[in-house]
Amino acid sequence: MKSLSQLERVIGKIDPNTVGSFLITQGYERRNNQDNRFDIYESSSSQYLILPLDKSKPNYSRRILEILETFVDDECNIDDIIGRIVLPASDIIRYKVETPDTAWGHLRLSYGYDAIQALYDVFLFSAAGYATQRLDYRGVPESAKLFAKQCRFGQTEYGSFVLKIFCPLNPSGVRSENKEPFGRGSTLSVVENIAFLASEDSENPEEPLPPTMNRQVANAVQRLKPYESLGTSAAMHINFSKSKSTEILISPLTDDATTLDFGPFIYSRAKGISDRLKKAEEFQHEILKGYIVNLHKDRPKSNEHQSHEVTIDVKYGTNFRQLRARLLPSQYRNAIKWHETDTPVLVDAVIDTRSKVWSVFQLNKISASEIQGEAQTLFE
Repeated sequence: MKSLSQLERVIGKIDPNTVGSFLITQGYERRNNQDNRFDIYESSSSQYLILPLDKSKPNYSRRILEILETFVDDECNIDDIIGRIVLPASDIIRYKVETPDTAWGHLRLSYGYDAIQALYDVFLFSAAGYATQRLDYRGVPESAKLFAKQCRFGQTEYGSFVLKIFCPLNPSGVRSENKEPFGRGSTLSVVENIAFLASEDSENPEEPLPPTMNRQVANAVQRLKPYESLGTSAAMHINFSKSKSTEILISPLTDDATTLDFGPFIYSRAKGISDRLKKAEEFQHEILKGYIVNLHKDRPKSNEHQSHEVTIDVKYGTNFRQLRARLLPSQYRNAIKWHETDTPVLVDAVIDTRSKVWSVFQLNKISASEIQGEAQTLFE
């Protein structure tokens, strides 16, 4: 934690126009300018902030600090606010590990080295899964590389050992084909993959995998296991960026959940998923037609994260089967519309057919059926 004098030295370097842009993203509107000495910003709740414009004034740093402290809360400390102002728009994820040593802010250097590499791979390959949804990667999409390279570490915090990661919403050089920015979609994929591996669902072979899960993600999570086995714990805290232009469209978390507890079994579960993915060649690739019959909106979850899961009645030969799939947030939004309008869908996927209810092992594509004539007689 910085001292007040350190903070003021750092804040004194921030350009007032940058602070003004930040205020606008937080919902403030610029009202007027007073002789080029300061700008006045007003929130929707009629709260006024006075932004000084002359960095040479001796009280400039203190006045800016007073503005920034307006946005400090339990979810976001002053270092986070400074990072959000000077860095591109970013979500913030904290990976927190507790061992007997971390109470004093220390961690084995060897584990820190392994954890940083493993976290990089979790973000890289979750972004790769978001970009192309494959089960295994030897060549990583360029968009995933750009996202991972533009994530930044923040400062650690006392009481445990915290690796703070700023995840860019719009990594430069990447174009998103979905409604949400590529960076936000990649960060949501990291969260959903971790949430799945931390849950009992990952132990059930009948559970469909998150669409962005792959062997590299599962292997990276295994490598995050601390060396000590007693008195250790790990968790991930998520702080989504608040912006007028970017919404959290459908988060894998419930509205009031901001922390994912890894729990003691996540590492063995990650190994189980990695082993399960090795057997993917045994599963069948199918293109199936059907109707979404369940959105699982109210399905209870022990780990309280949203599943984005759907059940689809599909026609297979002359028979009908139920198929369960986990979708990306953008796909799930479409699934809600298709379900409400009774629209037939096409599913291009690798299917796990070993149980009575089939599950999607790798989803290549789900879309509204364009063959309306055939779709109308699908279940007749």
